[in-house]
Amino acid sequence: MLDVPRALVQYVARLLQDERRRLGTPKGSRALTPFWQAVLVLRWFRGECDIPKLG
Repeated sequence: MLDVPRALVQYVARLLQDERRRLGTPKGSRALTPFWQAVLVLRWFRGECDIPKLG
């Protein structure tokens, strides 16, 4: 999947989840869960793919 520690993905996912909660984002309103959004962001930062390929 990704060559970073799972703990890093979980940490980023927790940050995203906390931010969603802070903003009051309704549950189910996002296409991706915080975990998969974290994977997407970390893959993008690693330069593995460009944005259209990631989506």
